[in-house]
Amino acid sequence: MNAGNAAGRNAPIYSLVIPIFNEEAVLPLLVRRITALLDKLDDSAEAIFVDDGSRDTSVIFLRGITASDPRVRLIELSRNFGHQ
Repeated sequence: MNAGNAAGRNAPIYSLVIPIFNEEAVLPLLVRRITALLDKLDDSAEAIFVDDGSRDTSVIFLRGITASDPRVRLIELSRNFGHQ
């Protein structure tokens, strides 16, 4: 038996993890490309954006995307942790 996630879909097979920091200039194109890839993979994939304390509008943009596309998730770090 497959357990579904909160959106009622099966758990994804693939998770694309994309770290971001102040990427407002490139996010619209990146999200279009990522969602096109997700479309090809049907419901077997998700994209997880990890915001590393951006000070621009990156998080606001991604919140809008996550509200309309359940395959896209956002993790917001409390501050910039840099490269660990």
